Amino acid sequence: MAALMQRNSRARIACAVENRPMDISEAVRGARLLAADIERSLGFSARVGTEYPEPWRRFHGLAGRPIPTAWVSISVPEVGTTIALDPSDPGSTTAEEFAMGLVQVLQDDIQIHLREPWPRDPAASGHALAATERGWQSTVDRDHVVPYGELGLAT
Repeated sequence: MAALMQRNSRARIACAVENRPMDISEAVRGARLLAADIERSLGFSARVGTEYPEPWRRFHGLAGRPIPTAWVSISVPEVGTTIALDPSDPGSTTAEEFAMGLVQVLQDDIQIHLREPWPRDPAASGHALAATERGWQSTVDRDHVVPYGELGLAT
């Protein structure tokens, strides 16, 4: 019985660790890594913020959505888009995972604006690199990974 209680206790601790909210500074770091990729590879400006603006508050209130406990946004004016995620939502625990979450929304907006794949996969003609928790990964050559924040740097 004691062994079972100890095992259950460890399981509860593991679940609590996995579901803990992400640190806001780590989320901001993830957004800044993505912003650097956008700025270096495209020459577009990208702004990272943590302010939860009043228009979003009203929208969330009208939609019946809960007010986020934290807010990290990235704006790309040349593309005409701003996206934001609540880092306290489950799913991300590292800056790279948070960047991947932002990319999953932002990549389509950028590709629509450019009318071409972004970032271009050097191993797959006409395809974009895929966002993963490790960085930008080729869809053909799985060993080709560019860490977030390093896209567009001379190699």
